[in-house]
Amino acid sequence: MHVLANVIDYLFSSKKTVVYQTFSQKEYYRIVSKLKAASIKYRVATTSNMSSAPVATANDYGTEYKFYVKKEDEDKAMKAIHSKV
Repeated sequence: MHVLANVIDYLFSSKKTVVYQTFSQKEYYRIVSKLKAASIKYRVATTSNMSSAPVATANDYGTEYKFYVKKEDEDKAMKAIHSKV
């Protein structure tokens, strides 16, 4: 049931602007930290390449992370993501 609710929420939400993409789990956590610190609501869509699972765990290329924010938060999110702090 939660999956259906998440899909419906995503389809009808205004969090549709991609502000960052990465294949690195370390980078994923860095971006999450920056967006949370700036109090920006976000959504992450993940895509896994299961055919390369054994290799993916070693080199971070198995999962793609895409960060979405509301259109009106795009500039604020970009500033937070690319800040040197």
